[in-house]
Amino acid sequence: MNPDKIKSVILWSVISAAFIGPGTITTAITAGASFHLSLLWAVVFATIACIMLQEVSARVIISSGLTFGECIDKKFRLGWIKWLVAFPVLLGCAAYEAGNILGAVSGLALLFPGDVRLFTIVITLVAGWILWRGGSKLISNVMMVLVGIMAIAFAVLAWRVQFSAGELIKASLIPSLPAGSEWIALGLVGTTIVPYNIFIGSAISKGSTIPLMRIGLIVSVLIGGIITACILLAGTVAGSFTSFGTLAETLQNDVGIWGAYALGVGLFAAGFSSAITSPYAASLIAGTVLGTKKNSVIRLVWILVLLTGFIFGISQVKPIPVILTVQALNGLVLPLLTWFLILLVNDKNLVPVQHQHRWWYNGVLLLIFVLTLFIGLNNVDKAIVSAFDLDSGNLMFVGIVSLLAVGTLVTQLVKKRA
Repeated sequence: MNPDKIKSVILWSVISAAFIGPGTITTAITAGASFHLSLLWAVVFATIACIMLQEVSARVIISSGLTFGECIDKKFRLGWIKWLVAFPVLLGCAAYEAGNILGAVSGLALLFPGDVRLFTIVITLVAGWILWRGGSKLISNVMMVLVGIMAIAFAVLAWRVQFSAGELIKASLIPSLPAGSEWIALGLVGTTIVPYNIFIGSAISKGSTIPLMRIGLIVSVLIGGIITACILLAGTVAGSFTSFGTLAETLQNDVGIWGAYALGVGLFAAGFSSAITSPYAASLIAGTVLGTKKNSVIRLVWILVLLTGFIFGISQVKPIPVILTVQALNGLVLPLLTWFLILLVNDKNLVPVQHQHRWWYNGVLLLIFVLTLFIGLNNVDKAIVSAFDLDSGNLMFVGIVSLLAVGTLVTQLVKKRA
């Protein structure tokens, strides 16, 4: 691989580091512990879907030479749409930063005895120093190292699993949904295709070429998908999953002390990388979507996100009402973002004919859209059920709305093609 391709892979490693956080680890381990290999196909699908959405976003930016916000302005000519997309994601970056920091702290606690509050302070200060130094090059290099650490740690755990190559291939390619696994399967998709990653990808792709972008993107996200699969495989050893401490004890009893250490290292790397990328994404959204030009304002944005995570992390207080609200908002951001991306990438005023994709690509994008919309509406539904202490949600309503939305989008595409 030539130096330019290697640089592209390093640059795009921030994407895989960003989506493999404590939430991904929890979901993947739960999938492996509860359903063994049955949901491995969901990891494969989520990885492919992530590559496709990131590729579309980056191709629009590279082809048009505009920022994401400028593309939305040119296409829709409605300034408030940028805020409709960006504001919930900014809130999400802040609300979930506490989970990222606490995930890194949990990993350190499995490796070293000590005060978790001290760990929280140290992690926040180091993350803040990296962000203060700034620049995509430094952050990408740090992310590349952390992705490598995660890959080694979870590969070590997955190596202990006794499955044949045939079983792994079959589980990767043939979908199955055991009873009770539906929401875990959707969770694997939702935790891999992260809204703020779309903004990170569109920002770091500016000034690149489409071939180099594709090399860096595909290699980086595939590595992330393989790491997620390794986490799922490691979960099959656990038998059950209630907490990281309990899982560490199980691994220590089953595979030895090195299993607990590998979990701690991987969890720390995942939490720490996400603790950096979440504020970093917020700063990129401020600059490339909302059009903020002042470095002081951009720096203030990531500082506020980092401080929000630190305050909730150090106090051990979980802002449940805030998180439920943000979950509801973010539940609609990804399908809305996917809708915009499909319309943008099919607009010949933004993407020249030579950079247009084939017709089947739209079919896959529509499938991703309806699935992300279903996940998003379900998250909104669950947030409402939790907030008002209702007995159950309305799955039928979620399904009908999803089908109506994809029908509307198909109609728009047909008119555009005509």
